[in-house]
Amino acid sequence: MKPVVTWIVLANARTARIVQNKGPGKGVIPTKEPVLQAPDPVEFSDDSGVFQNSADHSHLAGDRTDPKRLSETAFARMILERLTEASVQGDFDRLVLVAGPHMLGTLRAEMPEGLRDVVTSEVDRDLTNMTLDDLPKQLGEFMAV
Repeated sequence: MKPVVTWIVLANARTARIVQNKGPGKGVIPTKEPVLQAPDPVEFSDDSGVFQNSADHSHLAGDRTDPKRLSETAFARMILERLTEASVQGDFDRLVLVAGPHMLGTLRAEMPEGLRDVVTSEVDRDLTNMTLDDLPKQLGEFMAV
């Protein structure tokens, strides 16, 4: 019988580690591509823009953009793209998302429907720096360790 493979994504705004569990008593091991790094944020001006409305020649003020927020959303999309590819290839059966509350919300908001179907648990903690040996102690209730 084929073991149930659970991928565990440990993410924050800058780093994502992907580890896997292949059944009870197997602990966690890195995947083929265990660490993803966010690209550096693109710097924008902090000044609001002013745009001319061509219809009535009035001026409109544009909103400021937050480069950190844009970078975090782009990084979440990169993580989800990698996970979608792996899901289509059948690399895992279940997915556990572990991220700080803000990143977890971003991952939820950007997640495609097909990937959402395999998410079995979400944990709102940043465990990106935890050792592989300590992860089962922290996540035992969310995976078959």
